[in-house]
Amino acid sequence: TSNRTISWQINDGTDNSSAATSTISLTSVNDAPVLTGAGGTLAFTENDGAKAIDVELTITDVDDTNIESATITISSGFQSAEDVLAFTNANGITGAWNGSTGVLTLSGSATKAHYESALESVTYQNTSENPNTTSRTISWLINDGTDSSSAVTSSISLTSNNDAPVLSGAGGTLAYTENDGSKVIDADLTITDVDDTNLESATITISSGFQSSEDVLAFTNANGITGAWNASTGVLTLSGSATKAHYEAALESVTYNNESENPNTSNRTISW
Repeated sequence: TSNRTISWQINDGTDNSSAATSTISLTSVNDAPVLTGAGGTLAFTENDGAKAIDVELTITDVDDTNIESATITISSGFQSAEDVLAFTNANGITGAWNGSTGVLTLSGSATKAHYESALESVTYQNTSENPNTTSRTISWLINDGTDSSSAVTSSISLTSNNDAPVLSGAGGTLAYTENDGSKVIDADLTITDVDDTNLESATITISSGFQSSEDVLAFTNANGITGAWNASTGVLTLSGSATKAHYEAALESVTYNNESENPNTSNRTISW
């Protein structure tokens, strides 16, 4: 930005005039950095763990050797209870994630190459066992200390996996004496399912010790759940869509009865 001096001189064919001068003063204007190469789509499936979002980013800046900061924003589809962007500090660049706004901020003066590597290492993770599968848009922005680049975007597509229901609390022993009649087998069962509100069916099986001429499992239909006992196989099948609480109550109400006056006293194992 040094001044330029312009010297003017004319000639009449024999002699030159004295030189006259003008001055040009120059002021530089910062050129904003440019970020390119985004536009890819990360395919993320439930429980994948942290995955790099876009490894094809390129930074240029015609009048700066260093970049000073960057922001990576989940600008569309953000779910604060699920989504996490992360960065491992390196090369003088540190990251700070705001889980309320969906913005990961990188700061620290570093070369364009180091910032390019930093952006390409940013990861997305969904921490939910029942994720919202709306696509996420990731907006990338860099700043050279004076001006910000235009934002460029990448996408994340999400696929959920069904999580199997979990049945716990079994393990008790029903003490049954001949002629006791129908008795509840286990009243301490618990059902959980992180991504379903309803269950659709259940089987209760006398899986060991079954005596087809003696043993009976029974259930009284309730809350949209119906029971069917197969005396040949020792399997009681419950069916019908109902809440986990209703199925829990249903299982806890299943009874065992031995109809023999001379029962086989081998232990029975009940599988739920």
